[in-house]
Order: sequence, then C-alpha cells, then structure tokens
Amino acid sequence: MHGFLLLDKPEGVSSANCVYKLRSKLSTKRIGHCGTLDPLATGLLPICIGEATKFSNYATNLDKVYEVGLECGIETDTGDITGKIVAQSDFIVNDQDIKQAIGNLKGPQNQIPPMYSAIKINGNPLYHWARKGVYLHREPRSILIKNIELIEMSGNIVTMKVSCTKGTYIRTLVETLGRNLGSLATMISLRRLEVGDMQLNQESVTIDDALESLVKKILPCDVMCQEMDRIELNSEDAKKIRNGLAIDYNAPLEKNRLVRIYTESKIFIGIGEVSEQHKLLPKRLLSTN
Repeated sequence: MHGFLLLDKPEGVSSANCVYKLRSKLSTKRIGHCGTLDPLATGLLPICIGEATKFSNYATNLDKVYEVGLECGIETDTGDITGKIVAQSDFIVNDQDIKQAIGNLKGPQNQIPPMYSAIKINGNPLYHWARKGVYLHREPRSILIKNIELIEMSGNIVTMKVSCTKGTYIRTLVETLGRNLGSLATMISLRRLEVGDMQLNQESVTIDDALESLVKKILPCDVMCQEMDRIELNSEDAKKIRNGLAIDYNAPLEKNRLVRIYTESKIFIGIGEVSEQHKLLPKRLLSTN
C-alpha cells in the first residue's frame, strides 16, 4: 500500500492525530502528513503512505490556496481566535478600505514567523518558548502572495481567499492586514483548498471513512510531482538509475532540473535531477523490493 490520500481534515484535530487514526485504520506504520495544519484549520492535508513518504517534502514546497476568516478589531497572543485577546479596537471596517488593504497584500514580502509556530530554535519549537513567556528573535522569510481577494464581509467579519507560496503564515498575514487598516485583526477560521495541483474534490477522504473507501482513493506516488518535467528512459538507462548511477541526458527541460522518471512502460521510478553537465542523477527512487 503506497501512495497519497487527500484528507479533508476536520476542525479541532491535530495533523498528528489524523495520522495516528489513519495509521491504525490502514494497519501501517509508514504513514505521515505533508504540511501541518493547526487544529483550528480544516481542509486539504495530503497523507503519504509507504513509499510515498519519500516524496512528502515536494508537497510541502508546493503553493497553497486557503479560504480565511478573520475578525477585525481584536488581536490575540497566538494570532488566531484560540488565543488570549491582548488588544482591542473599536475600528469599523468599510468595504472600500478592506478591498484596498487586501489588494495591497498581493506580491512579494518579508514575513516574520509567529512565536506560536512549529519552527525550532534551540532544540524546541517556538510555541514551546511562547508558552513559557519567552519571545525569541526570528529571521524574516521571503514569501509571495500570488493572489488575494475578498469573498464576503459582514460587519467586522471578513472572508478572503489567498494563494501563496510555501512558508506563508496566514495568521501573520491577517495581523498585517489589520495593522494596515489602522486597526487589529485575528484569524477565526482557515480552510486549505489546494496544494499544488491537488484540490478538495470527490477524491478527498475523511478520517471517519471506512477502510475500503480509503484504500480505493489512494493516489499514485507521483501525484505530488506533477509540476516537474516528465521523462521516460529505456530499460538499460532505467536499470542504471535504479542502481544509483548517473546517465547522460541532453534533452531540454521546460520547468526546472528536477524530473519525474518513468520506464518505457510508463512505470514511475522516482525523481532525478539533471545537472548542468547534462547528467541525470537519481535523487529519490521507489524501492524495487
């Protein structure tokens, strides 16, 4: 049993607990998730099973799309509604101001990760230090908000849709929006709709689905790598790659130097990298055992 499940994570459950439940249901230890969602968040959480765990990092690196709910006029210590309110404002949002402020967030920017995050400093995640009242220096990260739009507004409650690159903290983006409005804001809901080319759809599963239904919806191991160029090798070259050897490769690439490798019979071997010296090097390969 190897491949990916597109889990629609429920609210109030951690990503790790989703893995524990599926591990028990699928009777396999080799299972993990690709890109953590906080307990408050819902939506698309790719689950890797068996050999697919070799490609989990590629899901983490993909762009994401979220539907975000926020409340203007309050700010919490965690950046979302689960935290303690630390500041309040009587600011009233109007349609014109919110549209302009949202539009101004589009594009590249530097973002400082929140203290309530899983980034490790001095051997512990930041939230460990935050809970002790210790606030550490964090280096800003370059992110890109590819698209952002207002969906709905009711009083001080705003819903927007955000398309962004990896490493974007939506809670921090919401706080930035509040401050740009001359007010405050905190995230009250978050639903991940897309990871790369993957979307919540009829292929999605829930942690309560029956075993038979889960097994039927396991997607192949190459589903996370669709943004890479695809190449096919003859049997001799495929054998060399599987044995860890580099081969000559001179064909032009449209995207980047990482490629999906297949045999002539369309069987996925794994991921390789084409060097500047026009050599194809094996990077992450499926086991042939």
